[in-house]
Amino acid sequence: MKRARAITTANPLATVCVAALAVIFSTAFFFSRPSIEFEKLEYDFGEVPEKTEQSCEFVFRNKGSGTLKIERVSAG
Repeated sequence: MKRARAITTANPLATVCVAALAVIFSTAFFFSRPSIEFEKLEYDFGEVPEKTEQSCEFVFRNKGSGTLKIERVSAG
């Protein structure tokens, strides 16, 4: 008849390392935030003739670690 043995950790340092990594990764998950960064914040069209259409592009990046969601855009 074989007896069941309790599972023990052979290396306590390994247990501490695993616990520390779990805390670090869970903290990063809860504190991840988006951070938007624009190349430029304004554009000067100069003099615009009447009845003409003008446009420009604003380039941006998400420099944060969370998902950046653009929900609303408006001209100021």
